[in-house]
Amino acid sequence: MAYETKVLLASLAEHALQMRSKGMYRIIAKLANTEGMILKPYDEAIVELEND
Repeated sequence: MAYETKVLLASLAEHALQMRSKGMYRIIAKLANTEGMILKPYDEAIVELEND
């Protein structure tokens, strides 16, 4: 996968978390995971975001 695609998917996932959009995050994670990036499950990622 192109670096630009990885950056875009990671950025979209981060924004979905900040908006608390579980459905959108799951769609982005599914796309990213298909391409070889492994994003954390929503519940784990949202806890990490809240701890920052």
